Amino acid sequence: MSTHRPGAPAPQSEPSRTTARPLTAAQICGITVFPLLGTGLTLAGMPVSDALTLLAGCGGIGAATIAAGGGRRLRTTLAAAVVRAAADTEVR
Repeated sequence: MSTHRPGAPAPQSEPSRTTARPLTAAQICGITVFPLLGTGLTLAGMPVSDALTLLAGCGGIGAATIAAGGGRRLRTTLAAAVVRAAADTEVR
């Protein structure tokens, strides 16, 4: 069965796909550094399960930081906490 109808408008072409964005430094770092850290930790004697748990936690923190507006709020919160902690300590 043909879908051609005389006098019908020509079908519109599909929109072109956008080109892929290049990887950022943070993405490249995560791809290369995490396996190296895991290898280094296990060679230093840390159990593999503990190394994976530690690196998964670090990755989760990094993902949450990026998801929270590029990390601006997290950096602001951490900076405020550091300033408050420094103000509470006395040099003796």
